Amino acid sequence: MSIAIYTKNEKLSNAWRIILQEELPDQTIEVYPSIADYNNVEFLICWNPYHGLIGQFPNLKAIQSLGAGVDHIFEANTIDAHIQVSKLVDDQLTQDMWEHVLSIVLSDMKNLPIYQQQQQNKAWKRRRYKGIKNTTIGILGLGTIGSYVGRQFNLLGFEVLGWSRSAKLIDGIATFEAEDGLFSVCKTSDYLINILPLTNETKGILNKMVFSKMKPSSFIINVGRGPHLVDEDLIESIDSELIRGASLDVFHIEPLSALHDFWIHPKISITPHIASMTNMETVYPQIVENIQRLNSGLPLLNLIDVEKGY
Repeated sequence: MSIAIYTKNEKLSNAWRIILQEELPDQTIEVYPSIADYNNVEFLICWNPYHGLIGQFPNLKAIQSLGAGVDHIFEANTIDAHIQVSKLVDDQLTQDMWEHVLSIVLSDMKNLPIYQQQQQNKAWKRRRYKGIKNTTIGILGLGTIGSYVGRQFNLLGFEVLGWSRSAKLIDGIATFEAEDGLFSVCKTSDYLINILPLTNETKGILNKMVFSKMKPSSFIINVGRGPHLVDEDLIESIDSELIRGASLDVFHIEPLSALHDFWIHPKISITPHIASMTNMETVYPQIVENIQRLNSGLPLLNLIDVEKGY
């Protein structure tokens, strides 16, 4: 069996090969496209595979995502039902996401971005701020990361609401499902944080209909995927004061085009997809274990449902 690694960054791919080869010295590990025999590849490690890449490996048995999401795999490729697809589940990734959204919420609650703007104009103007006890957090997506983020907000004293496609029961979070539940979360939340997986059902879920159900003082935080958001609806909804503003870490096309209106909108802040970044040192052991599990005929860790896409 051969293991192939594909990322768009050859230096990164080689770094993965080196660390995995040290752990699996008897295993053939190759960096695409330098593959000796494509027929021998049974395990593919990848991030953002281009259209048709996966079809080049006729005997593929398993695909390992190099992140917590797998939408990048399904977006451009059809995956046969017999192929196992695994995502990374890492405590550090989860903690990083929590710290990112917490920093945005607290900074916005205390008006720090506004004061930074005022400083440029030497303006001394005090503003009312919000407190934790009277702030409601809405979480869209209650998987491993979303449920952790919600519980952590609750532990700090925030009221937390959560929505998922299927019913969940999570300590410290009032949970909702279905369309009515989504609107219930939206109309109550001061901050609506999207951490949903990207599927056909969740594409465009952050749209004008959702924004119209929210309070004019509400704020959107998207750390899920770019296609969750209808860009034009966000801009129109902010400009018409349906909602107050947004912080975006993910986009339809990355890097974000220099011509995109998000760059210059005064009520939208952007970060370059850095809410949580894969740490090679903390996640490589689970990739090694998945390779060993495939060799032993065992199911991989952190499998996703290929039909559902998450």
